[in-house]
Amino acid sequence: MCKIDDEEIEEKSFFEEHFWYFLIPSAILVGISIFLEFIEANIIFAQALAILSVLLSSYGIAHEAIEDIEDRKITANILMIIAAIASFFILHGQEGATAIMLYAIAERLEEITADKSRNAIKELLELAPDDALIKTEDGYKNILTREVKIGDIIGIKPGMKVPLDGNIIKGGSYFDQSAITGESIPVFKKEGDEIYAASINSDSFVDVEVTRESSNTVVAKIAESVKIAQLNRGKHERFIERFARYYTPIILLAALSVMIIPPLITGIFYDWFYRGLVLLVVSCPCALTLSTPLANIASLTKQAREGILIKGNRFIEKLDEIEVFAFDKTGTLTEGNLKIFDIYSYNSAKKQDIISIAASLEALSEHPIGKAIVNQAKEMDAPFLSVDNFEVVKGKGIKGKINGEIFYVGSETFIKELNYNLPNDDIIDIESSGTIPILLGNKKELLGIITIRDVLRVTAPILIEGLKKRGFETVLISGDNQAVCDSIGACLDIDQALGEHLPDQKLQEIENLKTKYKGVAMVGDGINDAPALALSDLGIAIGASATDVTMETADIIIINDDLKKILTFIDVSKKTNRKIRQNIWTSIIVKVSFAVLTVIGLMSLWLAVGIGDMGVSLLVLLNGMTIFRYKFKYKEIPIEEIESKAKLLICDHCKTKDIIPQHHGRDMVQKGEKLICWKNIISSEELEVCEEELPLDCPHCQSQLVLQ
Repeated sequence: MCKIDDEEIEEKSFFEEHFWYFLIPSAILVGISIFLEFIEANIIFAQALAILSVLLSSYGIAHEAIEDIEDRKITANILMIIAAIASFFILHGQEGATAIMLYAIAERLEEITADKSRNAIKELLELAPDDALIKTEDGYKNILTREVKIGDIIGIKPGMKVPLDGNIIKGGSYFDQSAITGESIPVFKKEGDEIYAASINSDSFVDVEVTRESSNTVVAKIAESVKIAQLNRGKHERFIERFARYYTPIILLAALSVMIIPPLITGIFYDWFYRGLVLLVVSCPCALTLSTPLANIASLTKQAREGILIKGNRFIEKLDEIEVFAFDKTGTLTEGNLKIFDIYSYNSAKKQDIISIAASLEALSEHPIGKAIVNQAKEMDAPFLSVDNFEVVKGKGIKGKINGEIFYVGSETFIKELNYNLPNDDIIDIESSGTIPILLGNKKELLGIITIRDVLRVTAPILIEGLKKRGFETVLISGDNQAVCDSIGACLDIDQALGEHLPDQKLQEIENLKTKYKGVAMVGDGINDAPALALSDLGIAIGASATDVTMETADIIIINDDLKKILTFIDVSKKTNRKIRQNIWTSIIVKVSFAVLTVIGLMSLWLAVGIGDMGVSLLVLLNGMTIFRYKFKYKEIPIEEIESKAKLLICDHCKTKDIIPQHHGRDMVQKGEKLICWKNIISSEELEVCEEELPLDCPHCQSQLVLQ
């Protein structure tokens, strides 16, 4: 009894298979035994029936007790067998039989509860199907998933589970990936997108190129990590294991002392012998040893189903020490997706011409900023022009000839060399807003400034607001320039924003935070975040965008990019730690109280078993298993409403085209005849409302603008 391990379940014995067929007759025999003794006064026959009851119900306990003796361990099984046998010497066999029967029931219920936790892990492994529809020269055929290799093409029919991780190479469909990421709403996946094994295809046939073999899929890693994590025990669990190792022999000696020493002094044998038996039972450490592992297993498996991978019980425990969360910016709080924020025009240049010229030059560049400008030009249907004499000015910008005229695109430093009359006030405002200015000019003058910024994650404000409500401090540590970090920090109401930090400087900041706070959590996704994740007390990787190095280093992995999952991890882990503390203290208080009552003669063997042992053990088990009932608190965000398919603002009257204004780091969205901040749509109990709104009026002719 009281053993929770990660080994495969052994083949059950005949007794275990037919447990209740033994227990029911055992209970009937005990009932008849009690009737015969107290109603018919037939003590001898009553004791004989009690012995039969013990023989029917004690197989499992006796079997484990023998194994414990062979291993030279004194356990609760041995204590119970000793107490039951000794009860017959003082003609209290019914109580001993009842103790064994109730103990066997408690052990059986514990096994059922433990099986539920183990089965949760087994279910994770069985999420992905065993066969796949592989594409061949002759069509598609079914083969075992373990035979599929990286690079093979598999077909996924509507309603079919995805057998392996891969990238879609043909088609598009909605996929329910709740089993992996915890997202309750199906997500549309198109060519080039990654899908996970165990996702369910909703409506269209797609071809997928396999990127991971069956043993290496995300779902396989989740299940394996949960199993490994159980071995990575926390302080509470290690303490209780050490405690039980010494506690049980001490209790046996204490019970023997109660049976022997007081009778030698008082001459009263019967009462003290009975009290010693009760002490053996009431002090059984089962409830205490069960107080931690089952709660942790429940937490690990529950969070794995929510898309949160935890590499050990101790990281659940560690959360109680965390006081501050540090964040990387790019790819963590933002999407790592550069987007044009605004276009400034000068010297009679038109915005469409500015974007057209810049995009024509940048189309020949490989720079990420250039790609953002090219994408914007495509959305605005701006014409791409022929470029001659294209040249990259390393570290500064690019230049080229269009229609016989040379144009320059680059940073302020690059353009300054051309001795333009620059709009310094505009540049200061742009930089202070946290956007990157990209300047365009010809040989004579500045024509325009295109401002670029990273797109804020939709779930970032909910995360930061949620952390604040839970009493955590927040710090942004990024390699980006300070103005950009200040802008993001202000947008999200982060307590401190630290920019222009190299990886070694990030490490130093984590060191500084550790001297100031009891515990520091670091959230990141890139290779440059790995050292800081390793140094922090709790490293959290945003999995969908994280590198392999980052995920290897992190203690917690969020499988997708949903930052709300960090709040789920916090809430479930805090609940787990709270349940463990409740279990430990309940066990200790009940055991100590009952032990005192036993020594002073106010405790019976019935109560010792029914409440002091079986009762408190079941209470601990049920309390820990309530973790499975945790409900996801944060509503799914309507991405379709926030990410409008519209790309431009167009005036049908004067044919003006412009980009959609942004607020709080993303495009504003239409509501009636106004544009509103996207945060207004996701506002809930976790997030303050943003009242920013703009009329849909053309600035040139005051006509109604249309999103297109």
